[in-house]
Amino acid sequence: MQVNLTHHSTTRKSLEVVVPAAAVSAEFGRVLARLAPKVRIPGFRPGKAPKDVLMGRYGREIEAEVAENLTKQLFWDAAANASVQPVSQPALEAAELKDGAEGRLKLHFDVAPEVTLPAYKGITVNKKKRQIDPATVEEHLEGMREQAAKFVPVEGEAAVGHFATFDVKVKPQGMKAQSFKDQVVQLGEGRPFDAHLLGMAVDAEKRFSIEVPAEDPNRGLAGKSVAYEVKLKDLRVRQVPALDDAFAKDLGDFADLAALRESLVKDLEAAAERDAQARLQTTILDQLLDAAPFEVPASMVALQLDDYCNEFAQTMARQGVEPRKINWSAYRQSRLNEAERAVRSGYLLQAIGNAEDLQVADAEIDAEIRSLMEEHKVQQPFEPFKADLERRGATTEIKGRLRTDKIFEMILKQATVTEEILDKEAFRALVELERKREAGLPVARFDAGGMEGGELEEQEGGDPEAVKAAEAEDAPAEEKPKKAAAKKAEGEEKPKKAAAKKTEGEEKPKKAAPKKADKA
Repeated sequence: MQVNLTHHSTTRKSLEVVVPAAAVSAEFGRVLARLAPKVRIPGFRPGKAPKDVLMGRYGREIEAEVAENLTKQLFWDAAANASVQPVSQPALEAAELKDGAEGRLKLHFDVAPEVTLPAYKGITVNKKKRQIDPATVEEHLEGMREQAAKFVPVEGEAAVGHFATFDVKVKPQGMKAQSFKDQVVQLGEGRPFDAHLLGMAVDAEKRFSIEVPAEDPNRGLAGKSVAYEVKLKDLRVRQVPALDDAFAKDLGDFADLAALRESLVKDLEAAAERDAQARLQTTILDQLLDAAPFEVPASMVALQLDDYCNEFAQTMARQGVEPRKINWSAYRQSRLNEAERAVRSGYLLQAIGNAEDLQVADAEIDAEIRSLMEEHKVQQPFEPFKADLERRGATTEIKGRLRTDKIFEMILKQATVTEEILDKEAFRALVELERKREAGLPVARFDAGGMEGGELEEQEGGDPEAVKAAEAEDAPAEEKPKKAAAKKAEGEEKPKKAAAKKTEGEEKPKKAAPKKADKA
């Protein structure tokens, strides 16, 4: 097999493969043998139509299938002969295939970038941390009081500030009546409708009319009379608990308000430290990426965009928005730079981890899994739980995250770190600046998990369609050469990874999120 390699860029290559005539003929024979019994051609019994008749009717489809099959059969061996290691499936640019003659295939694909490591030892970085002062503590206590507010029934008549639940029948002048059940309104001053409800008691009914002003913006009702029939069903008032010892005891195992404050301060300090560490990691990555520019494979960026789209679609679906109504092309374009930076971060961290020979032992992965089980009170035995994680690719994610932690720990041990404490206004300004710059590294498909080039072999190396998800691609039938990353069977969930997660706002003083879902 003759192979010619062409370099289009540091990550984009193409192979021209000369296919022996015997191999071409054999594949044409297999495709025709498969096709012949399935087609119906007048004048011939199934499977008995001559080859030239089949080629006359289905020649284009047959040649396309032959080209696809030969690509699958020959690509990886051809790449090995050319001493390149693809990180994507090939895109077929051209095929010259005739039964009985020597054939040619031209295939494009991506390879991993060559990363020249920047000086990552002895760097100087600034750690920005939110100040936890008494005002911050009181602000959070007030928020906790508001969250603990209850709606309690009211005895007597409706008054301003009460929350009224009622059924209402509305009959605008010259229009049909409409009925509405269980409407809830907080009664206020200066509103004509509310004024008629004031003074009513629960279970009372009332009829009244309101004249709509001629200048009302609703032109369908402007200048008309609207008749109402109202039945008041419930009256409640929102009650915020007092900030006292009883409130503290209701929230948990706190002896008094002082104990609650002490616990809250610890939680806020821990949250501020986690937030500062996340920003510090991002600062390090920003600094190193600026010092080490390199190209990344387009197919990997496309897969990263697929992840963003899938996550955004799920978010929108939870909010009742149908994903098909989203302008996916515009969304992908808006996050293109983000995706490129995420992939670059993964390759850079991978290169540093390889240079330092940082590894994650199986025992460390097991310990992390046991920690997850303890944190979430998983009652399932360890081995079945771990097997399920492995099936879903989550152990690869855990390994990558642990290796990433080791890389940052190594860099920070040799770095000069200055700490800057930010008051409330300075912290808000920082968050706003990050938002405007779209700074930070979001969930990244790559991390420092030690992949040699990339674990996403199923992504085609051609120019990806704007909206098409990578998961829709048909996986190749033959076994592909093993990579350092764990291979995933068709249909398995793909783990999402991250180099570092930027917290784009103040982190709430809750328990740390499950490490399985950290993505960082």
